[in-house]
Amino acid sequence: KEIVENVFAITDASSVALDPANGTIQTWTLGANRTATDSLAAGESLLLMVTAGANSLTWPTMTWSGGAAPTLSSSGKTAVELWKVGSTLYGATIGDL
Repeated sequence: KEIVENVFAITDASSVALDPANGTIQTWTLGANRTATDSLAAGESLLLMVTAGANSLTWPTMTWSGGAAPTLSSSGKTAVELWKVGSTLYGATIGDL
């Protein structure tokens, strides 16, 4: 049986909760410098595709693969995978698209 993922376009705001209940693939176009908050429960994950332009994103407290949050592309999308194990949120940059 095939699995169809819900792709959710985040409504841009100064602070946005990253919540997989909205969809496990999410897109976010930043309209200014923004802040993301953690709404993932243990065992949940999501793929976030961020279009930042000249804007920056402040991430929630989390552990990054490679030790640091990604530098977001100024000319395209940056794909980031987020997942939570216990109470720790993890992130890994997939890359610029």
